[in-house]
Amino acid sequence: MGTAERRSRERKQREEQIVNAAEKVFFERGFDNSTMDDVAGAAELSKGALYTYFKTKNELCICIVSRALALVLTGFEKVSADKRMNGLKMIQAAGRSFQHFYCTHPKYYCALLSYRHHRGGCGAESRFLQHTLEENDQINELLASMLRKGMADGSIRDNIDAGKTALTLWGELGGLIPGFILNGEDVAGQDLFEQALDLICCGLSSKK
Repeated sequence: MGTAERRSRERKQREEQIVNAAEKVFFERGFDNSTMDDVAGAAELSKGALYTYFKTKNELCICIVSRALALVLTGFEKVSADKRMNGLKMIQAAGRSFQHFYCTHPKYYCALLSYRHHRGGCGAESRFLQHTLEENDQINELLASMLRKGMADGSIRDNIDAGKTALTLWGELGGLIPGFILNGEDVAGQDLFEQALDLICCGLSSKK
């Protein structure tokens, strides 16, 4: 291993350690109540050293959002790999996969809700933001591929734009639908989620 490769690996390891520390601080105290000094202390670094890795708290939060997206993406990939399902069943399973993500990782879900806020505080040149945008694009493309599969196998109506519908669907799953769970009792929220997912699938179905 060359010197440059070793330094790159060491930097990535250090960045991962810092994000672990930031996640612990933010999840315990909340983003607004936390400072870069808090993160530096948790990571056992000087504040100056911390800023050599991350420019702002927003960049640290974007890295946590990235972890949330990675979990969602893994769930969607498992759904997409199941060849026993038609496209419409895949969309329904993807919705339930997101529901499982919310129930299993509520703090990551809350981080996901703050994506737009932290995106604006990173700066377009941030490589951490770029990585997160790539993950988001992967999710959209995976949903679009499920929709195209459904259009091809006849389970989803063929008069939709798969790309635009995927963006809409991801927006619903990532924002509006989980609000039912947040605003209701556990059982009632889950029922509302299922009902909303069924309505979406009925709207996509080729069988009326």
